Amino acid sequence: MNQQSFTVMSDLYNRIFVNQVSTPELLVDYTVWNRILQSLPKEYKLPDEPVNYV
Repeated sequence: MNQQSFTVMSDLYNRIFVNQVSTPELLVDYTVWNRILQSLPKEYKLPDEPVNYV
């Protein structure tokens, strides 16, 4: 089943970023970003915290 793509505000996906910045004018593909979220570990953050302390 092919899902039709549509765009949503990028703020819906802020939870995966360490530094969450609201950018409601930025639109992203809903299907693509949901696929990304499903493939990440539940508590994953970008950038990955250990990388920040290297």
